[in-house]
Amino acid sequence: MSLIMGQSAPIDPLVFDDEEAIGALASSVMYAHERLLASGKCYTTCMTGDRAALIHGRIESVLSNAFCTIFGQSPIDRFSDIFDQASYIAEHMAKDHIFEDGNKRTSLVIAFVIIIVANELSGKDVSSFYIYSIWIIAFIIMSFIGGKNARN
Repeated sequence: MSLIMGQSAPIDPLVFDDEEAIGALASSVMYAHERLLASGKCYTTCMTGDRAALIHGRIESVLSNAFCTIFGQSPIDRFSDIFDQASYIAEHMAKDHIFEDGNKRTSLVIAFVIIIVANELSGKDVSSFYIYSIWIIAFIIMSFIGGKNARN
């Protein structure tokens, strides 16, 4: 990929070969989804017990495929940059229809969060990625809710 004068180099995809980080990120995706549904008029059911575990596992599956090394192939080898990786996550979360409602909305918010966090962590240690992602997810959701309430 050639760069246009004045543009910075693309941000490399993020790599997490840590089950704990993927699990924490999946939990933050579930939290973001619940907050997004609470702010709108959406069909929702309580995600507890076996249903919550199933949804959590499906989210972990998408995130693991995007962030973990698979058959010796790193995400850096599979994705050209962070935008390719974020679009993979958004596409698979929406197409897999993980939730009963709000799949596209949730997948877009998560993709934007991944891009924002990757930009913030560019050139830094990414071991605290999921802590940053939880903070940014909360910020985006509060902005969304605040903007919606301001229009009413």
